[in-house]
Amino acid sequence: MNSTVFGIEYIGRDKVGEHKCMFNITSVNDNRNLARKLDQISAAINLYFPPVLLVMGTICNCIVIKVMRSMYFRFLSTSLYIAINAFIDNFSLLFLLTVHWINANFPWIIYRGNNAHFMCKAFNFFGWTSSDLGILLTAAMTLERSLAITFPLKAQKWCSVSRAKHMSLLLLVLAVIKDAHFLFTSGLISQKQKYKLCEISSSNKNMVMFWLRIWPWIHHSFLFIMFTVIIISNIIILRHVKLSYIVQKAAHVYHRTGSKNMESRVQVSSNPRSRRRQILLMLLADSITIIICTLPFSIYTSVTSNIVIEEEEAKSADLLIYSASFYLLYINRCANFYLYCLSGSRFRFALKFVCTCKRTLSNSYRMSSNAQSVPDTTHIDCQMNSIADLEDTYVCRMCEG
Repeated sequence: MNSTVFGIEYIGRDKVGEHKCMFNITSVNDNRNLARKLDQISAAINLYFPPVLLVMGTICNCIVIKVMRSMYFRFLSTSLYIAINAFIDNFSLLFLLTVHWINANFPWIIYRGNNAHFMCKAFNFFGWTSSDLGILLTAAMTLERSLAITFPLKAQKWCSVSRAKHMSLLLLVLAVIKDAHFLFTSGLISQKQKYKLCEISSSNKNMVMFWLRIWPWIHHSFLFIMFTVIIISNIIILRHVKLSYIVQKAAHVYHRTGSKNMESRVQVSSNPRSRRRQILLMLLADSITIIICTLPFSIYTSVTSNIVIEEEEAKSADLLIYSASFYLLYINRCANFYLYCLSGSRFRFALKFVCTCKRTLSNSYRMSSNAQSVPDTTHIDCQMNSIADLEDTYVCRMCEG
């Protein structure tokens, strides 16, 4: 009786243990399959996506620089910011993204000797500095346009090319100061770590504490200030453009009952109104793109700096998130050309002029006149009686600029 009971009890325990063992084996296999699939997705992204970004981004940024240095945009301060930003994007694509692609797919090619940490110091420093400088240039460009609309009488003095050069140098110094610690804290990761080349490793405990505790607050405060400037500047531009649209619509209704000359003059100003919409769309698209493409990698870096991942599927998911957020930064470096083409009629016109090489005397004279003779265009567009119409014309001209 007891043996039978004990036998039944033993058999029951054996079956329960067998079910538990089978369940554990199934869950382990599922986790391994999930980790394997995530690794395959990450490997495909790291193999095929960087060459596409490299080729398309380099060509498009070269075209942007060529268009911004054409006679149609050369005398605008905004074109200088755009050209510098495109040059920085090309530098990041040609050097930083190329090295990352080689390390992700052919890690044995990368030098890993005694002095390899100097390579990581340079990569981390130039990578973060170029990213922060791009954000600073976008914020400065958007802020300049909002000031030009808010204070149109001082716009010609404030928004000059010489001031844009000095501002670009100042922003470069700020970005270098902010990211200078990467020259002291960067080190090389072992070849077993997939897709990542450099890490923050230093024998100085103070520098490690700075990276873990202080640096995230500094970087997030920087992003918050820059994104706030960009958003507020776009709101100011949107408000003035909306106000000018209301004033121009009222003027159109008023002049429609007046003389034919006044009616024709309003019809001429309908084209600048559509250009204002295109400029507004370009500003909003540029601002939204830089926020969406920059913020995820910063959040990832801050979150994972204090976390040690040990599970296999968690490591695979971490590598996939890292790859996706990392390449978003480089998508932002390739997207400006397409944003300008979709939302800027003047950019498309200048692009056609540069690509077709139709540099006739009449076109050159017309472009130089449009770029340099700001007072003349103001005099033509501002032949209105009311002060509101005068403000509307200034809004129109400064948005186009």
